[in-house]
Amino acid sequence: MATFVGQISVLSLIAIFGAATTAMVTTARKAVTLLLSYLIFTKPMTEQHCTGLLLISMGIILKLLPEYKEKNYVPQKPKQRLEEEEGMEEKEEKMALV
Repeated sequence: MATFVGQISVLSLIAIFGAATTAMVTTARKAVTLLLSYLIFTKPMTEQHCTGLLLISMGIILKLLPEYKEKNYVPQKPKQRLEEEEGMEEKEEKMALV
């Protein structure tokens, strides 16, 4: 029953947020589970464990940050962006006819 609930949860995450976000969530869940395991069962945490946890955290944070490929990128309102895209399509249609 627990496996079924877990599978439904993962498939729902994929449907709602996409595969990349689901992968980040499952990776973060594994990292938290591992950290709790070390805290609850008082295992010795080595330098390599801390380094791995830091790298996983940095990877998740960097993936969540927005990417701007253009240097002078100015965010536009959705309506303005749609109007520009429609204008570009009309220009392309006219150029194809000429």
